[in-house]
Amino acid sequence: MKQSFSTSSFAVNVSKRLSMGVISCLLASQVATAQTESKPSIVSSVTESGITTTTYSNGKIVKSVAEGYHLDTAFYKNSNVVLSTKPKQYWKITDRIGVATPFCKEGEDITMFLKPGAYNYLTVNHFWGKVGLGILGGYQNFGVSDDYKGPQGLIARNAATRGIPTSALNYDKIGSYEDFLLMIGPAVSLPLGTKFSLDIDAKGGLMNTSAPRFGATMPANLGVDQIIFRLTPSASRNQLGGVLSVDLLYNLSKNWSLGLNAVGFVTKTPFTTLGQDAAPGNILLTKEDIRTHGGCNFGLALAHTFGACSAQTVYELLPPPPAPVVCAVPTLESESGRMYDYGSTEKPTFRWKSTSGTPENEEYIFKLYKADGSGIPVYQQTTKSTTLNLPNNVSLVNGDECSFYYYTIQSSVQGKCLSEANAASFGYKAKPAPIAPVAKTEDQYIFKIFGGSTATKYFGTGKPVRKPRKIAKAATPATVTAAPAKKLIPRRKKASAGTVTGVKKYSTVVNYENVATNPNIKWPEDLPLPKSPAVYEYEVQRLSAGDCKPTGQVAKYKFYIDPKKPNDIRIIPDSPKRK
Repeated sequence: MKQSFSTSSFAVNVSKRLSMGVISCLLASQVATAQTESKPSIVSSVTESGITTTTYSNGKIVKSVAEGYHLDTAFYKNSNVVLSTKPKQYWKITDRIGVATPFCKEGEDITMFLKPGAYNYLTVNHFWGKVGLGILGGYQNFGVSDDYKGPQGLIARNAATRGIPTSALNYDKIGSYEDFLLMIGPAVSLPLGTKFSLDIDAKGGLMNTSAPRFGATMPANLGVDQIIFRLTPSASRNQLGGVLSVDLLYNLSKNWSLGLNAVGFVTKTPFTTLGQDAAPGNILLTKEDIRTHGGCNFGLALAHTFGACSAQTVYELLPPPPAPVVCAVPTLESESGRMYDYGSTEKPTFRWKSTSGTPENEEYIFKLYKADGSGIPVYQQTTKSTTLNLPNNVSLVNGDECSFYYYTIQSSVQGKCLSEANAASFGYKAKPAPIAPVAKTEDQYIFKIFGGSTATKYFGTGKPVRKPRKIAKAATPATVTAAPAKKLIPRRKKASAGTVTGVKKYSTVVNYENVATNPNIKWPEDLPLPKSPAVYEYEVQRLSAGDCKPTGQVAKYKFYIDPKKPNDIRIIPDSPKRK
């Protein structure tokens, strides 16, 4: 009894798989080379001496330098230039043909009795420089040696268990072992000098394995042959496999290469066996089995490159970065220090002026404080106008005692920055006291803090100032006590004690104005500290106890403050006069 095998359906399935594999590879390469980032429009593109200069609508300039050309250093040494390299791109198709040798443990194969055959692999790779990606399609076959008829073969052993001599057996027509391959994977091409190159392909994917066909029968009664043993391909032939190929190529011309090829492969091969059981009764059994299949192939390789794109060095001159956003300190135009009469319902109108070149981009933050040391605004508003009137629901305290207020104004641009504050003050007079002996009240002083010039360092060994010069408390205009006698200090190369370095021109901007009972210099808690060491000017004047008007001499000091040590305020002494 003979079995027949249809090869038409198998060929149709393999052709479909090969077609789908080629289409998938082409789509993958197209996606890999597609540009996903949207670019601005091209204004101009000029090519000269291997250098292509492209100007884009956003101001970016790209220079693409072909291989073998060089760009002048004045361009690529610009700090705003980004350097990148585009490797050479090309396609390579390689055909490999030679002898296929199966791997047999200890030199023999007592399962399928395979012997060397032939192979033909075709690969198509797309390379980016030395690294590529592609597909492999191929075919290989192996013959069946006559050893399957020997005493170690499955046929002879099966017949021996049934007492049948091998001379009485009829052997089937042999069908060779076949593999169809369709795989995908990376590749590497390494130049070895100017004439030789080494290509390495690693592919993995589908292998359609077809086990060999062989067996034996014995004539029986009624003219029907009795099956002794038969090995046939399994119905499930598709298995995963891998191939590693190494080519040593000699460059015949610019696009053609010829050389030697070595291939290693591995997969699994399912197969079916049909034979009689050795137990009494001799029942015919069918078994499905699988085995590891691998081998080494050796032959020739012919490679052809096409569609090459030369390597390029790309210099991108990026557009200049946007200018930093700077917030300018507005100047105050409303009266500062105005005192309203007791019982007055008049409210001040606050006015200021922008010092920025683009005032249309600014908005202003106004804050109103009561001079009680709390530092909490009683009213604040953000506006784009340069004039502000307090709403009716904001009431200002106008009690029996003097009431003082101060306000700050800052500018902001698109919420990206905030300027320093400019400040001014106003107040309401106390209720007139009846003519009567007035009990001694605690003196009050009005003080202002000017400037805010940055300073590099303070040179001095003196301790923090505890008390400045005292102001006289007599009814007559107060005078400031004389400062200690100045001592001449010899010139030194280093800065003398009690001086600062790196001071810029003093500013006349009033940073803070308030009333206190202690004339000593102390940094207000509700005034933000400077960002770095700075020099300020402190002005203090006594207020009349009767009408809260400034009276007496104005005392002025310059002092140094470090934001890290806000309590360590140091008076800067006047420079000694030269003789």
